Amino acid sequence: MGGGSEIFLCPKSVRNPLKPAPRVALVASIAWTLWNYRLSLIKELEAAGYEVILLAADDASRLQLEHHTYAKFFPLRQLSRRSLSPYQNLKFLFEIFFVLRHRRPDLVLFFTIRPNTLGNLAAAVAGIPSISTVEGMGISGSSQGWLRRLTLALYRLAFRHSCKVIFLNNDDLQDFLYQRIVDPEKALLVHGPGVDLQHFSPRVKASYDKIVFLFVARLLSEKGIREFANAARYLKNKGVAAEFRVLGSTDSGNPTTISNAELEAWVQEGILQHLGFLDDVRPAVAQADVLVLPSYYREGVPRSVLEAMGMEKPIITTDNVGCRDTVVDGKNGFLIPSRNVAALVEAMEKTIALSPAQRADMGRVSREMAEQEFGDPLVLPKYLALIQEVLSLKH
Repeated sequence: MGGGSEIFLCPKSVRNPLKPAPRVALVASIAWTLWNYRLSLIKELEAAGYEVILLAADDASRLQLEHHTYAKFFPLRQLSRRSLSPYQNLKFLFEIFFVLRHRRPDLVLFFTIRPNTLGNLAAAVAGIPSISTVEGMGISGSSQGWLRRLTLALYRLAFRHSCKVIFLNNDDLQDFLYQRIVDPEKALLVHGPGVDLQHFSPRVKASYDKIVFLFVARLLSEKGIREFANAARYLKNKGVAAEFRVLGSTDSGNPTTISNAELEAWVQEGILQHLGFLDDVRPAVAQADVLVLPSYYREGVPRSVLEAMGMEKPIITTDNVGCRDTVVDGKNGFLIPSRNVAALVEAMEKTIALSPAQRADMGRVSREMAEQEFGDPLVLPKYLALIQEVLSLKH
């Protein structure tokens, strides 16, 4: 876990009492993304002597960011995740240009699709260097139509400006290189968004009466929530003594969200328990035996899976981009085909057939994989080293 610390050069090199602290902006689609995925990076930047500013569409997570960091938050009011309107996206392009020009960061880090594309174009016009992180392709990655073509065209244009482009999984990296969307000299792989393995550590499960399968994600169709519900229904009707819990909420800002009515119907049918949205998922994960994410969403690397791995849970997920990076089939869980309820049921039955000791062994392999590939001590120094590299080129 300590190997990455060798390139952690920022604190000594960026601090200069005669110069103001370098200002780094982090830009994402919504405040929740920065809170959920980038809090450790924000704190690491602040500890290294950087001034951090945050740009995103406003939501309740803004208060958490302001409470737990020193970073200043500037809401992007024209950033709509749902709208495909050229006019709306043009308004966002102008908005982020004027915010960047006014706040004048020394470097911008972009996350999520619209900031990575339109935000990079605005940074180019404003003359501000940038580092982009491709956190998966989301809905556009699942499509083969005009939306995917448009998104890739915007990436190709935007990444001419980016100094570095980080990919969370090798599938996305190779895809972008093959299609000549990014210069090979700019592209690099940093496995996953990182996970705080001290925060997400093993806990003892309170009860072992029934095996508990837990789904943790936004309740989008592409995340596999319907496949999870259908598998739960099949096993319940078969008389299997298991519980199926869902942690997460619907997402009105996403066109592929399931409805609250559909979710409530599953609960009323008695096939699922809905835990809602929790600020701290650890108690729910601790009381589960297996984390299930049957996603066919174009993931980067799913954070919910990494957190469960840190807590020594076996994983059932799909042999899909991003997801497949987290499981060695049969070692720390099972990989299944996408959109395949029968395969999901089979993997769940295999897991039920294991002894508690065998499931515990799988969980320990999950933790070892998290420590060796995805932990913050490996991921964060790479970001700080890249930031130092780009800022040194600027000066």
